[in-house]
Parts: sequence; C-alpha cells; structure tokens
Amino acid sequence: MAESKSGAEEGPESPTTTETTNNSDATDTEREWAQAAQAQFTKGNHVAALTLLSYLQGTRPKDPKVLMNKAVVEYYKSDLKKTDAFRKQLADICVHCGIKMDEVGTGDEVERSVIRFNHCVVLYHLHQYRAALALLEKMYTGLESLEESVGIGVCLLMAECHLGTHHPERALTIITHTETTFLPQPLPHTPSHKQPPPQEKENNQLYFRSPEKISVSGGTGSSSSSSSSSSSSSSSSSTASTAADEIRCSATQEQLRGKLQQLRVRAQLMMRALKVAKKELKMIVTHAVAGNSLNVTLISLKSQLEYLKGNYRKAIKVLNQCAAIPPPSPSYGPSLGVMYYNNLGVIHLGMGKPTVACLYLQKALQETQVKEESNSSGNSEEVLSQQPLYQLSSNVQPELYYNLGVTLLHMNKPDKAFDFLLEVLQVHPMNPRLWLRLAECCILVHKLGLKEDLSSKRNIIQGTVGVGVHRKICLATRITDHNKKKSDLHPESDAAFPEPTLEFARLCLRNTLILLPENVSTTSLTDEQEVSGVMPELYPAGPSSPLRGAEVLRLRVSALACSAYVGLCLSDFSTVLRHAEQLLVAHPKMPGVYKLLGHLYASEALISLGKVTEAIQHLDPRVVGDVSLSPQAQEASDAPQAMMSSQGWLNTTTTTTAMQVMRYNLSVAYALRGEWEKANNLLKEVWVETNGNMPAQFIMLAMYINLQMGHVDIMKNIVKKNILLT
Repeated sequence: MAESKSGAEEGPESPTTTETTNNSDATDTEREWAQAAQAQFTKGNHVAALTLLSYLQGTRPKDPKVLMNKAVVEYYKSDLKKTDAFRKQLADICVHCGIKMDEVGTGDEVERSVIRFNHCVVLYHLHQYRAALALLEKMYTGLESLEESVGIGVCLLMAECHLGTHHPERALTIITHTETTFLPQPLPHTPSHKQPPPQEKENNQLYFRSPEKISVSGGTGSSSSSSSSSSSSSSSSSTASTAADEIRCSATQEQLRGKLQQLRVRAQLMMRALKVAKKELKMIVTHAVAGNSLNVTLISLKSQLEYLKGNYRKAIKVLNQCAAIPPPSPSYGPSLGVMYYNNLGVIHLGMGKPTVACLYLQKALQETQVKEESNSSGNSEEVLSQQPLYQLSSNVQPELYYNLGVTLLHMNKPDKAFDFLLEVLQVHPMNPRLWLRLAECCILVHKLGLKEDLSSKRNIIQGTVGVGVHRKICLATRITDHNKKKSDLHPESDAAFPEPTLEFARLCLRNTLILLPENVSTTSLTDEQEVSGVMPELYPAGPSSPLRGAEVLRLRVSALACSAYVGLCLSDFSTVLRHAEQLLVAHPKMPGVYKLLGHLYASEALISLGKVTEAIQHLDPRVVGDVSLSPQAQEASDAPQAMMSSQGWLNTTTTTTAMQVMRYNLSVAYALRGEWEKANNLLKEVWVETNGNMPAQFIMLAMYINLQMGHVDIMKNIVKKNILLT
C-alpha cells in the first residue's frame, strides 16, 4: 500500500557536523572551531558552519572528517538538491584520503564508515538497492565496530533495501537483529508465517509505498541520531543535562522501536502473513491513537491489510481517512494524490471494476507528471540537481505503469497494456510474471486481429457461380486462420523487436520459463512451523510482491499453455508437443482447464506431425476425466479474465461444451484416418446435444464426412438448412 510520511516528520533529520578530530594533536582552537561549526549547523546556519569548516580545512587539509563534514554542510545548504555534486565530493574524498569505497575492513575508522554509509543512502534514493546492499552487507559484518548511530542507520537502510528488492524475509532478519542489538527491551518477537488471502489475485501484488526519508550523515553522526563525539575536557555532565540526555535517549529508542514495527508490518504484508501483521498493526495503531500520532503511513498499512483480506469496501473506507490528516511539508516520496488514486485503482481492480480502476490510475499518473513538471528545468542531464535527495526516490512510474498495464489487459485492450508493461520491463527485466503478461498481450492482439465472427455460417460460402438452376455454390477451404502471423502484415518485424506479435510472445514465454525457479515447494507451513517462525520460501518479482511456491507453479502452467498455443499459431509443432507434455505432468493438482488444454494442444501437434493414432489417445474423454471450468476451479489461474473468455468457435465455459470440443477434434482425427462411421457417429451425438445449433467448423466437417461416405442427399440437406436458410 502506498504510504506517506506523517505530519510530525516535517523534514529530514539533520546529521550533526561533529568535531573534526579527537586526536591528541588537535589544538584548542581547532576544537573550538569544530564545536562552533556543529552549533551553527544544528541551528541551520550553513553559511557560518561552512566558514568555520574552511578554517579547519586550512589547518587540516587531509582530515577526512573535515572534508566529509564540509561536503555534508554544502549539500544541506543546497536543500539536498546537488546530489550529483555530493557524489563527486565523496569520490574525491576517498581518492584524497586513500579510502577504497568497496573495501571494508574490520575495525574500520568511524569517518570511513560514515562516508560509505552516505554513499549507500544516495544509492538507495536512486533505486540502486542492490549496489547499496553490496556495500551495506560488508559494513553489517563489522557492526560491533561501528558507532551506535551509524550501526542503527546501516541496519535500517539494509531493511529498506531488502524491501525494495522484494526480499521481506531478509528484512525481517535484519529487524530482529536490530531489536536485540540496539533496544534495551526488544519488541516481543512475533513469528512471520505464510497466511494466504481468501482469494489470491495478481492485483494483490500491485501496491507500492513511498520511500522513507533517509538522510546523509556527517562526521560520526547518522540520520537517526544527533550524537556528538566531542573530546573537550571542559564538557562536564550536570544532573540537569543527564536527565535531558536520558529523555532524548528514550525518545530516540521509542522512535527506533516504532520504525522497526512499521518495517516488520510491511515485510509481513509482503509475505502475506496477514494474521501476524494484523496483530502487530493493531498494537501500533492503538499506541499511535493514544499518543495522537496517527499518520498516513499507518492508515495506508491498515488499508492494505483489509485489501489483502478481501475486504475491499472497508479498505476504501480506511483509505479515505487520509484526507483528515494534513500532508507533511515538505513532501517525502510520492504525493498523497498519487498514492491515494493508485491505491483506489488497485482496490477497484480487486473488486472486478477495471474501468473504474483505470480512471483512478490515470489520475495517479497525471499527478506524477504534474509533480515532475513542477520540479523539472527541462535539462535531463541535471536531473540529480533538480529535486532534494528525499524526493529522488519518489519516482513510482514503473509501479503505476505496471498497475495500469494489468488493468488495461483486464479491459481487453492489449495494445495499450503492452506499451505500459514494456516500459516496466526496462526497470524489472527479471520478473517472470511481467514477461508472461507481455506474452498474453501479444496473444490477445493476435486473436483480436483475426476476422470477426469466424464461426459464422456465412463464412462457409466463399462465393457463387451462375444463376438460376445453374447456380453453383463455392465453399471455403478454411474458416479460421489462427496461423496468421502479424509478420505477414509487417514483413520487416523481428522476433526480438518489442512489438505485440506472436514471434515476440514466443520470446517472452521463453524468458518466463527460464526465469521461473525449479523444484519449488508448494506445501503450506504447519502450525508448529508457523509458531516457531519458519518463513515460506519466496522468489522476488518486482514491482509486485514476491512469489510463493504455489504461485510459481501456476505461472509455469500458464506459460506452458500459452507457449503451446503460440507454437500452434507459428506451426512449431515439435515445441508445441514438448510444452503440452510438460503441461500435463506439471503438477497432479493442476486445474482441469489446463489438463484439457494440454490434451487438445498435444493432439493437434501430433496430427500435424502425422501421428494420428497417438493424437486419438489424447482426445479420449476418459483420459481427460472430470473437467471443472467453474470460477472456483479457475481461481488458481493467473491469466486475466479477458484471456479466459472464449475467442474460438465454441464457448468453452462449461464442462459440456469442453467435452463437445474434445469429440469434435476426435471426429477430425477419425476422419483423417478414414474411419468415417466413427467420425459421423461422434458428430451426431454432439448435434443432438446442441439441437443443431452448431458453428461453421462443425457443419463443414459434417458435409465432408457425408460426401466421403457417399451421402450426397444428406450433404445437400445440410447445406440447405444450415447455410442457405440462415
């Protein structure tokens, strides 16, 4: 669920510019300058702080603390907008002081850890989570050697980055370790376990949240603490100052405790541990209401919890409470309008109202564009100097594009959906679900591009010759042309070129099957495992939530079915047969609709390969067994409803019509083998069941069989009653 910072957090926490050095060679004047610079920075007087730091730099030109603090103050003076210049300053400091950014040693100096931490903060706000984690993990191994404020910052930033890369189980491990390390009374551990929602739909994955405000730190301070390492011997501790320090320490620990609670709830919601998340969130909200500190973040988390539980109307009611809370100033992350409209769109998509969802998502996209225009100077090369650091991570267009693309696919608009999902692919190329959605767009474009009403009986007559008694009827040789490629219309199209073609769909499906993990576990956790805190195995699939084992299996089944269909359209029958056979053995509890498709695709591929006898074995109704095509059985399907609707010559939405398709194909196989009686008897059975209301394909097969059997009168009667009189 998209979140925003509360009104109580109106600005980035100011890291302290601490004394430049506590070495014995520091003079009293240098210490006075350092303390004065810290005081001026705390007051927000950055110009005076820079003047004092310039004096220090003159006497200590190679001191990394002085250089780091000066870079931080200059960065804050620019309202954290000159991010590119700040990154260059960090690199220059490392070169000037002989510091290697990516090499962290045990017992590393404090100033070096601060430089590395600031570098990771910038990477986080630029959405470069993996690069930040690579450095943070090295610092995390030597956590005990870091100053406490820096260590807390490293842990919080690691948890945020793990959530950004959709690894909530790793974030929970960091959260638990942070509690036991930095809190005197750790929060009671609540095991994270898998609790699937009543109905698992893909749009459950579509929520995003605004990145938390994380600031750079100077000297030995961090974004979560304002500690100072001043070594002045004249700073005595009175009783009043000790009490004030205890109050500040208590407030800081309470703030850290609340932050960790929110991170835990976010991770639990991402893992679908709804019962545990509900208990944790209830405790947080109760505490926030009692302290009059309820903010948009907590409201958004509560609304997301109701959404995942399937209580869509209650989720909207909770989300509307955001209007009663004043927005933070300045705004961190996406604006409240962007988050509100996005979440409303996702909720309405879950309610089965894609048109309304599309409207809200378009409003969210418009809000994002308005914000970008207000912050943009028109020069793309200076993008890192146009917005403050805490707003750089507010780019949520990939999430909005993904939501809008899935919604348009539900609305049966695959062309537009393809364009939006293609934009997301540039940011999340390793998401197998995204590749499958692109393939579904290509398939739906192909099916919509076929001639309308292909099953109409009028399509049987290709034309007439002569008049009167000499009139002759010319019958068509083909009713449908599912092998029609878009490349036939655009000969220059390339399979690797991103266009909604069947060739590109085949490439997308190949990537889907490659990216899906093998040998996943589909068993749910036992009660004992849940109590002990065992976490389910998850697989990242950004920008949506991670995949569980059962979801991976359903994606694989859907990808195999789509790949078999695309192979039939492209006349790649060997691939069709291989994928159809893999589909049939994918899982013993596979939905019946996929079992039916597997046998149909395998039989058609075998017929095209000249193996009619083997094809007949797949078309035997006893092999298929009971096929349930009810909505409950299709619940496990990951394909949108638009893809489930019939585009073929029979509306296979019931078990009866599905069996009729099987018998029709079996009749074709018997006809190819010359067993006309068997083929004719099967057609008669289906004819009686449908009271003669049959599509054009069935009528043409009946005419062909009767001609082969010498029943010319029956054939003429079929033409007269089912073609000429319609």
